[in-house]
Amino acid sequence: MLERLSFSLGGPLTADRWQVEAVVKDRKVYAGCRCYFEQEEPQEELPKEELPSGRRWLRKLEKLGIQRWRSRFVPEDPARAATQWQLLYKEEGKPQRRITGCGAYPDNWASFIDCLNELPGASIRQENHLESVRFSLYEEVPLKAGGKKIPIREKLALDRRRRVIIYNRHKQELGAERHAYEVPRAIIRLLDMLDRTQHLEDKWPSVRGEEGPQLEVCLTRHDGTETVIRCRYVPAELPENWLEFLTEVQHLMGGIGGRFFRRDTYLSESEVFR
Repeated sequence: MLERLSFSLGGPLTADRWQVEAVVKDRKVYAGCRCYFEQEEPQEELPKEELPSGRRWLRKLEKLGIQRWRSRFVPEDPARAATQWQLLYKEEGKPQRRITGCGAYPDNWASFIDCLNELPGASIRQENHLESVRFSLYEEVPLKAGGKKIPIREKLALDRRRRVIIYNRHKQELGAERHAYEVPRAIIRLLDMLDRTQHLEDKWPSVRGEEGPQLEVCLTRHDGTETVIRCRYVPAELPENWLEFLTEVQHLMGGIGGRFFRRDTYLSESEVFR
């Protein structure tokens, strides 16, 4: 069980700096929070008040597995290293851990900040990252040049919280297939890869008639904002890192085939009936 926690954060993630402390005494949680400006110094110890739902809050905190976090988080891109944070974390009967980060965060950082924001006076603004994406592709594909066309529907979804990639494919009169892959670290990397595109919600081609493959994109951000885009599926006109994104997704799924990943003009009969 937690004995004490001390957290500090400052930089572009929030307009101001934050200091959060929590201690556990006689199975009761006492917490204090303070937002201050850059030119001010943090306090040695914050005044604290009892958290009415302390036990429930502790259970939520313990599920994050903070003891398994590594000691330091550093970004791959130095340009993102402006936000600094530190966590001092002590559990009963264990030595205190000091965990720091500079523009990089644990996989479940958003859940950690949500947990802190349940404390009185805390309103730490989240980095409004991409929480999930869903792609739905519809296309009528001929078996052979000039032959009968069959409709194919494919769905690809990545979810940061569920930590899964889901891929569904349905071919009219030929059945459906569903694949799910639990790859927590890869999910975060892939969503962040897409999110590196500036103004991602505006980087999709406009619909030009009903000919050709049609794509529906649903982007959901951490604050719950959802954007739905409908456009023609023209890979060359999609966000600049689309090919890199799809290549890695396909690799994680064992090289699976599908219209998302293969841009042949026609499908062979063996592909259609596979």
